Amino acid sequence: MNSANRNIYPWAFGMSFLILTLLIGFLIFNTYKLEDRNYQIGQLGQIQNAYGAAVMDDKIFPGGNTIFQTSLVPCLSLWSSKMPTGTFDSAKFAQQCMEPFLKRLRQEQSLDSIFQQIVQQQQLDKDLVYLFHFDKLEVYDSTAKVWKVFYDTVRDDPAGAIAGRLENTGVNNRVFELSVSDKSPSPYRFTYSLYVDYENRGWRIVQQMAPVFLLSLTCIAVIVLLSYRTYSNWISQRKLADLKTSFLNHMRHEFNTPLTTILISAHSLIDRETGKDDKEVAQLGRIVERQAKRLKAYFEQVMGSVALQERQPKIVQLPLNRLTEQLLDELRLRYQDEIKIRYEALMSDIEMTLDEDYYFSILDNLISNAIKFNDGDEKYIRFTWQFTEDQYCLKVADNGSGISPDERAKVFTAFYRGRLSGNKPGLGLGLYYIKSCLDRLGWAIHMEERASAGTIFYIYMGNAASNGKRQD
Repeated sequence: MNSANRNIYPWAFGMSFLILTLLIGFLIFNTYKLEDRNYQIGQLGQIQNAYGAAVMDDKIFPGGNTIFQTSLVPCLSLWSSKMPTGTFDSAKFAQQCMEPFLKRLRQEQSLDSIFQQIVQQQQLDKDLVYLFHFDKLEVYDSTAKVWKVFYDTVRDDPAGAIAGRLENTGVNNRVFELSVSDKSPSPYRFTYSLYVDYENRGWRIVQQMAPVFLLSLTCIAVIVLLSYRTYSNWISQRKLADLKTSFLNHMRHEFNTPLTTILISAHSLIDRETGKDDKEVAQLGRIVERQAKRLKAYFEQVMGSVALQERQPKIVQLPLNRLTEQLLDELRLRYQDEIKIRYEALMSDIEMTLDEDYYFSILDNLISNAIKFNDGDEKYIRFTWQFTEDQYCLKVADNGSGISPDERAKVFTAFYRGRLSGNKPGLGLGLYYIKSCLDRLGWAIHMEERASAGTIFYIYMGNAASNGKRQD
């Protein structure tokens, strides 16, 4: 992996974390808005019902109707009579009428006691505060047959406040907004609102959502920690993998070079076999050659087992019968003086998806084991085909020492050497390497249950129909 690709991961993590944080923040904000809209909605409903029962047919509070009739209605009658003439400032007149009217409402209101009584009767929170606000007054113009605004204020205008000390008002803490009309002596209607809330509403909602905040922050912290640890471990593993690959390549070069030199030198000593002294030198050369080949075989086996974990299979579709014949012909040349290799070909060839190098290693290690664990004068190994349960199976039988039943579960373990191994050279990696290659290919291996007279392996290669078509 190059440095450019590695630099993508921190950016990808950073962007993912930012998006996740924004998403969680958006969800928390919307949850807060929902809580803000529905906060204390039950208490507001109780207050609305109790207030309606307390006021009944009066205006705003008990005794409010009298104030309307004595302070406001005369002004409205005068306004209605002067309005058609267009000879006076209606806005100024309305202001002059409303200021003393609202002042009298504030002075004579009994809303404080009514609200406290409602809180006690309904067993509400005593920390609740309220605000009564006079919003609008309209008068009906009988000439134009329309309602005209006489007085209008916004909800946060203190001029319209009648009673209460709640400062922050809005749709979320409004108990009601009522419009009341009267026809005597001239038609008019007015609108007023009641707001009830806590003075520290926002902080209370935040406290109520504290578990959500803490859980979200905890989740973000855990995600960051786990992501950081995962990324750090991944970086460490990549460094180790790169170091491992570099080490293997270096070891392969450093070992192969001297081993090749030793083998060439041994051949030179063997080729000098002429006189008596030269025969002894040649004999030493054969010993050196044999041990060098043994050491090279060990080294290649170890390097192959380690490199197997790093290498990805190169899966291609190949003719199975033809490939098996070619590989066994190559192995016959290698082991021509050590074992007889027999092969019974398929009646008709098929296409199979596999990795050619893995397949060669499987066959090679099977033959190598058949040679190593056979003390007979005539060694042979036979490869035949079977087709069972929609699977192609390669049967491999030799006439070696065999494997005892109690060791069959262990022989595919790395570095395991059975009791029959004795002083035979080896590292216990042959069958482990075979099993690893089979696992990579998705194949399976089964060993026939017999304790002597050689070993029989069955290699199941999967469904032939799914792996290709026959070649007649």
